[in-house]
Amino acid sequence: MRLKNQAGFTLIELLVTIILIGIVGVTLSAFIANWLEASSLAQARSDLLSNAETALDTIGNDIKLSGDADQNNRWSDSNAPGAPTNLLSWQSGSQTLVLAKAATDASGAIIYSDPNKYISEKDNDIYYLSGQTLYRRILASDNASDAAVTTCPPPGQAGCPADRVIATGVTSFSVQYYDADENIVTPTSARSIELDITLASTRYGHPITASYNTRMVFRNK
Repeated sequence: MRLKNQAGFTLIELLVTIILIGIVGVTLSAFIANWLEASSLAQARSDLLSNAETALDTIGNDIKLSGDADQNNRWSDSNAPGAPTNLLSWQSGSQTLVLAKAATDASGAIIYSDPNKYISEKDNDIYYLSGQTLYRRILASDNASDAAVTTCPPPGQAGCPADRVIATGVTSFSVQYYDADENIVTPTSARSIELDITLASTRYGHPITASYNTRMVFRNK
């Protein structure tokens, strides 16, 4: 007997269905890939901005604890830019910052050279750019109670730890000095310091950048 009204797909219908599913799958895969790439790029930018903010916050905290910006380092540095001829050749400028930071003992108490006038001993914290890495070098005072330790270029030396890495992938770092009237002045006359930094990286072949800016006032001036 012949069965009627049999349900089923023809070969053409099956092929069309497979093609449509394939097109939808490819489209969906491309959408997901683009979404993942965009999400990764956004996260990379966010990470760069966070790193830039952290770097300038680190410098800002040292500015708050400093009395001044020194024009040159006050403590000799055998690894200074002009060494061995000039051991005092670090200079505060548009890309280098030499801070006169209050020296402290092991308990964190400020060491005073003149307690009656509240004049403290000073360490030098030096922020400098080498290649695309921003470093902090410490030059400790000669006071025997000073807890600070002088640092050296990476990877450091025996008894002299390496300079601290503040940020990597730095494409620009700039320092500007202002007095109380918002005039641009020399480093030693500054009441506040403005810092700008730009970090860059590459993700999925796309260049990514993030910039951050901050202004900090000397609180121990």
